[in-house]
Amino acid sequence: MHSNAQQKSKKSSAADKKLEALRAKQEKRKFKGASILDPSLDISLDEFTSFTAHLKFSKRVFALLGAGLSVSSGMATFRGSDRHWRGHEPSDLSDIGAFATDPATVWWFFSHRMMKAQNATPNPGHLALAKLAESNSQFFAVNQNIDGLCKRAGFPQSQIAQVHGDLFSVKCSKHQSSKNPCSYVADVTYPISQALTLPAYIDISDPNDPLPKLSHTDLPHCPKCNSLLRPNVVLFGEATSLETTKRIYEFTSGGPIDLMLVVGTSAVVLPAAMYIPIARNTGARIAFFNLEESDEEAGRVWSVDWYFKGDAAVTVAELLKGVVGTVRGTKLAINHASKIEA
Repeated sequence: MHSNAQQKSKKSSAADKKLEALRAKQEKRKFKGASILDPSLDISLDEFTSFTAHLKFSKRVFALLGAGLSVSSGMATFRGSDRHWRGHEPSDLSDIGAFATDPATVWWFFSHRMMKAQNATPNPGHLALAKLAESNSQFFAVNQNIDGLCKRAGFPQSQIAQVHGDLFSVKCSKHQSSKNPCSYVADVTYPISQALTLPAYIDISDPNDPLPKLSHTDLPHCPKCNSLLRPNVVLFGEATSLETTKRIYEFTSGGPIDLMLVVGTSAVVLPAAMYIPIARNTGARIAFFNLEESDEEAGRVWSVDWYFKGDAAVTVAELLKGVVGTVRGTKLAINHASKIEA
């Protein structure tokens, strides 16, 4: 009797395993047909299947986008080996104190970044995220990049917060002045003025190649109050605008977050470091798309998370294609704005 019971138990266990294997194969088949993963990526079909299934059934999706998303488009990061500009740390030139003491050099720095961003093309990662946003009105992204590539990829602007500002926008330097503040803001493209046009004979990346001298009067001035104009970005020493902070808060406090995408960022610097714990506390699972895992607590990969190693422009497009399809083509359109004369 005991032997018969054991045999039945073994048969039942074997049948359960076969059924489980069959279900797993059917689950994989749902995504495999039209969405074959690039074999060069070190991503298993199990990871792709589980992530795609979770993404498909996620209602509220939150994303944190960083510089790693735009590297494939030719944009340098603030912390990569190629970050220096004419021997300067970019953080030194993206500082409110630097603009106060040497606005000409700061303007050359941002003019060069504007030129590179304007000549860049949104990559498949930008385009896949834009398609995901278009397909889900409850998708919201915090974008740390100022290069405008998400906007040019077609990302709905109501679903993205530019936490560090916009490279293609200027504002009056007296916008937060305690005395006679000026509210002037305008969209721009490179070159913002004739004086800030980079000469073709100068290698702007070579610190031995002198930049043209600019006087205070050569720099762009506000048409309303004649104060200096400045890039409409959040410089070191400044806080994110209250309007942007409010939009982020309204989304993160608006209900449970099902999934968070952390793309091309270590998320260790404030305010970015806050967003992952906030999402976790609402029940979100996290999917990381980075070249390497973070050692910091805020950006650490948990056992229930996904970590997709590699160029975010590639891995994001690959992992999202189970929902948005294969991304093809690019969007190059730029809304041209008038030059601002000094």
